[in-house]
Amino acid sequence: MGNILLGVPNSSYIELQNEAGYRFQFTLNLNKQDIRTRGGNLYTYITPASSYRQFRIPMTFVSSSKRAQVNSWFETGTDLRFIEDDSFANSYYSVRIVGKQEPFQTFHVPYFRTYYDGEIVIETT
Repeated sequence: MGNILLGVPNSSYIELQNEAGYRFQFTLNLNKQDIRTRGGNLYTYITPASSYRQFRIPMTFVSSSKRAQVNSWFETGTDLRFIEDDSFANSYYSVRIVGKQEPFQTFHVPYFRTYYDGEIVIETT
């Protein structure tokens, strides 16, 4: 398997392979409504255009330079490219880092201001 990459298309990427944890999650979220009538019939409505993918990447031992780069992408709402396996570099997702708080806020003990822990949450645009 190749490296996991996140970055600005045609510019710079960072590798996430070494810091990514085993609890990496990827989900498909659908705008789906299940409605049951009084008579018991079940109707399902799915709007395909409103589906999106979410990736949760827990990370540890993140360097201060990677932390600064990822947090700046978060703060500016930068459109990014997420490549799960760079051996298939033409297969990627257009994503943005989402959430209300910066991805990396915790120092990794005992490496104060050197290594950080956190989770990158990205969603397809």
